[in-house]
Amino acid sequence: MPSLSDFIVYQDLCLEGHFFARIELGIRLAGASVNVRKKAALVVGILALFVCAELIREHSAPVRGRLMARYDVWRGQYVVLAYGLPPPWRPRYAQLLRERYGIEVRTVALCIVSETLLSYADSYDEVSAAAANHKFGHDVFKECAEVARSQWELQRAAKLTDQ
Repeated sequence: MPSLSDFIVYQDLCLEGHFFARIELGIRLAGASVNVRKKAALVVGILALFVCAELIREHSAPVRGRLMARYDVWRGQYVVLAYGLPPPWRPRYAQLLRERYGIEVRTVALCIVSETLLSYADSYDEVSAAAANHKFGHDVFKECAEVARSQWELQRAAKLTDQ
């Protein structure tokens, strides 16, 4: 006869609706030194800590983006974080920014972007782009985008006329 410190679970095994075996699973807890309530409280506490950490990470994304951009600018590294479906001239745009101004374009996401990443990247780009434009005296991003787009359109028109 099992005592209160024993748990026994029966599992019936069936195949195509016909019973063919019963498995007895028993767990003996007698002499266990861990209090179940303390263990449950610990698990709940750890889960609450993870939830709080995620909420803090999510809501601090804009601040973290601005701080990281300031740090990169302080080190002399100018970076733009890109996300979303790229236009066909983005490779040329990135090349122009890198060759003319030493600015790196990093793709951080394509079509599926979380709100946290979106706010981080937008905050980062706001600081980084302003610093780059201030350093070079004009809107280098607009300039390179226009050049890249016009070159892409010329190449596309040339390909279409060759066919």
